[in-house]
Amino acid sequence: MNRIDRYLVGKFLFNFAWSLFAFWVVFIIVDLVEQLDKFIDKGVPLQYIALYYVYFSPYVLILVAPIGVLLATLFAVGFLAKHNELLAMRAAGLSLWRLAFPFLFMGLMVTAAAFAAGETVYPQAESRRAELRNRVIKGTVQQAQMLLQNLYVAGAAGRVYYFRSYNTGQNLGTGVTVQTFNAGRLVESVEMKSLWYKDSAWVGENGDRRVFAATGDSVVSFESFQTTIFPAWSETPEDIVRKRIDPQQMTYRELKEAVGRMRRTGADPVEEETELALKLAFPLINFIVVLIGFPIAARTRQSGMALNFGIAMMITFVVRVLYEIFRSLGHNGEITPLLAAWAPNLICMAAGIAVLFRVRK
Repeated sequence: MNRIDRYLVGKFLFNFAWSLFAFWVVFIIVDLVEQLDKFIDKGVPLQYIALYYVYFSPYVLILVAPIGVLLATLFAVGFLAKHNELLAMRAAGLSLWRLAFPFLFMGLMVTAAAFAAGETVYPQAESRRAELRNRVIKGTVQQAQMLLQNLYVAGAAGRVYYFRSYNTGQNLGTGVTVQTFNAGRLVESVEMKSLWYKDSAWVGENGDRRVFAATGDSVVSFESFQTTIFPAWSETPEDIVRKRIDPQQMTYRELKEAVGRMRRTGADPVEEETELALKLAFPLINFIVVLIGFPIAARTRQSGMALNFGIAMMITFVVRVLYEIFRSLGHNGEITPLLAAWAPNLICMAAGIAVLFRVRK
């Protein structure tokens, strides 16, 4: 990178940091005002309130990063144009394409950072925030974490678990049915009074096992048992609980494994597949808003903070609406998950390239 590149990157980072900080403060203050009465009623200590918003921060920063990137681009390029610095650079022989490179590069860096945060920091922070909210604010953590009712879990090798109740503290389920499917056909069903996890294996008590024919629904094998071990059932208690996590709060690998399990059991994971594709597609919005915002800022010679802020809000709103529309279409199976995830990117990228081509280089 030459001196001009470093200068442009410095301008971008300065505006990006301030934009991100400003939106983070606004989000925290708004949420604090909404939650303040609950904090006071429960007598939540100040350190727990601070810790709650530390865990809340990754979600806020990932959410407002596209707005921060767009504002940073608009402010940096707008002020360069307003003070004739952009004109001087272009008079020196630098095309608009070349001047856009540092901003597009930073958009890619923010995209990579957003994806990395979504795979590492964000899921853990959201889990701890939910735990802190239940334990300190709602005071219901024991019931929420210790006893789960009517729990369905898709396991490996076509297994589907049903627990009428599951105690996470004792790793004990009651009223348990475990069905095994092959190509959508039921091949085995085990019903038992209780099932618990001991010494890295599941142990069933007071149950019946039925094995079905490869064709038809006839039972080819039936046995009752008092106590038996199921060493082939590879799921752990952590797997049983983790399947209840919102797909948007899973990492890419966890969600991909969940989709694979659902496919093996014959379920239709269209919603999960849409969220899986969005894991890769959505962070790219941080690059796309630069592609849209840079030529707009370059054309607006007398742009001020109010105008740039309004443009940023409008563009961000339109892009988010597009994502939510296509996400809903993907969840409902109206379009393929891949199209639902990437169509907004393609539309916005085409719009950005069209605007960039219309600007004099």
